[in-house]
Amino acid sequence: MNLKAVRWGIGGVSSRLFGCLLIILTVNFTPRAEDDTNRVAEAYHAFQDGKCQSCHPAIWREWEDSMHAKAWVDEIYQAAAQQVPDRETKCDQCHAPQPILITGIAEMPKLRDRQREAGVSCLVCHLDAKGAMNGPAASAETYFHENVTNPIYTPPTTLCATCHGQQSVPEHDQVSSFRDSEFADSSSCATCHMPIVERLQSTTSHESIKGRKHTWRGSRSVTQLKRAANLQLEYTSGKVDVKIRSRTGHILPGGVLRIIVVEVTLLTPDGTERQKQHISISAENENRLLPSENRVYTFDTASAATADTIRVRLIYQLTPDTPEPKRILMAEKTHIVP
Repeated sequence: MNLKAVRWGIGGVSSRLFGCLLIILTVNFTPRAEDDTNRVAEAYHAFQDGKCQSCHPAIWREWEDSMHAKAWVDEIYQAAAQQVPDRETKCDQCHAPQPILITGIAEMPKLRDRQREAGVSCLVCHLDAKGAMNGPAASAETYFHENVTNPIYTPPTTLCATCHGQQSVPEHDQVSSFRDSEFADSSSCATCHMPIVERLQSTTSHESIKGRKHTWRGSRSVTQLKRAANLQLEYTSGKVDVKIRSRTGHILPGGVLRIIVVEVTLLTPDGTERQKQHISISAENENRLLPSENRVYTFDTASAATADTIRVRLIYQLTPDTPEPKRILMAEKTHIVP
């Protein structure tokens, strides 16, 4: 409902020094809620029309290659979600959420009814209920939307916990274990998953500044996986001790479908496989590594002969059905039997 214009008048004062004075002030009152709704809708249209991309090309290129951008369209996700009863309240709301500054930081997100193919877009983490874009300090001034400096982004762990810290959705609950780790006091999710990069923030920027890279490297990044754990082996006659130390700030592997295989292979001098053993680390086996945990697995190698090679590997599977060619080698150590 539009309120009628209100006119204020002051008039009719006469004297020898002053003539007649008449002031008319017109004020239009449009309900704030209606304005805010329109601004939020305009932000969705701007995203769809490519305005976010045209003004923030560097950040956009980072985002469009990330799993956040692919959160909804990813084939692995869609195949898994189709097997979940009531997926709209258990899975989908984190893969195509409404802006979390509107639905509530750390609250369970709500599934949006538009632009789902954009996954976790710019609007999900930055758009507020007034149509403004929130971010850390030093955001570039712009004529296209209001900028709000919001302390939630430094550090952003509470923000990330909105999707990655819901204990009712264990597949994506990495934040709970992170908060119980030694890293929580000195770092945040962004420390490992959004490394610092120097670039122009937008096309209106005049100089490059430091900011967080919008790639969110995780379980689909070979580089990140190779940094996730240290591997050592110690051989004594008849056995080998495999030592693993988690280097992540949260439970490893981070998702309930992920698997890390500890594989020990005994090879003859000509490369023939003499023996192979393995142990799987997974949520199903209830043996995932805690942050910074040291663990030792002992394998029997009594059949080893002089000059045999003992090869130990950490192999990552994104899902239980991941075919062997697509499994990732996280770490490898070898030892020649004396």
